[in-house]
Amino acid sequence: MNQRSAHPLKGFSFVVLFCILIVAVFFTLTNSVIADSNRYKTVMVKNGDSLWSIADKYHKENPMLTREAFISWVERENGINRDHIRTHTRLIIPVHK
Repeated sequence: MNQRSAHPLKGFSFVVLFCILIVAVFFTLTNSVIADSNRYKTVMVKNGDSLWSIADKYHKENPMLTREAFISWVERENGINRDHIRTHTRLIIPVHK
């Protein structure tokens, strides 16, 4: 009978540990985006912008990357997909301030 009463505590402990892990991952990801925005320029997406048009505009400020690499960097660092860029969104781009 004592073994059955210990099971709910094990389940509860797992849930608490899982929640703590989720919070830690969230703050880790948030801090990396904030750190990147302190080193790199941010741009506001305007109506009609695409990642290609942004790369065309700013690519010459970082000639070490191809346009494709520029776009891949922006996608990765901002957690976006080419098809889902939204107006009035701030994007970090690989151009130093």
